[in-house]
Amino acid sequence: MPLSAELIDRIDRMRSSYSSGRPIPEDEARTVFADTGIVPDADYLEFIGRWGGCFAGIAVHAWDQSPLLGTTTCLELTASAPEAYGDLIDGVVFADDGAGNPIWVSPGGPVRLVDHDRAGAVTVLAGSFRALLDENAED
Repeated sequence: MPLSAELIDRIDRMRSSYSSGRPIPEDEARTVFADTGIVPDADYLEFIGRWGGCFAGIAVHAWDQSPLLGTTTCLELTASAPEAYGDLIDGVVFADDGAGNPIWVSPGGPVRLVDHDRAGAVTVLAGSFRALLDENAED
């Protein structure tokens, strides 16, 4: 099920203030992720297909993104996570919490954060990537 028109409109309004990256076609994204062994979440693919990486109430990194997000890509964030957390990270790391704790979305699953200051405790931030966007994108 695609993102709702209302959510797309909210993110479009934010994007006009913060800018976005190049929209990444789904076939390009699937090819890039296949090379890494990562299975991306469908809602994440739709998001980067519309806006690339951009701020939507929360940073959503891709590999072509708004200058606001800097130059660190989701590929770099995802590749560095297993060094610190092993197999715990089972999806695309698209952000961190500002303290270096990765935020990731499992394929079709919840969005999680692992906290190194709390002995690697995992917190579910939202039941899905879509729910995370809905909770964070400004009205």
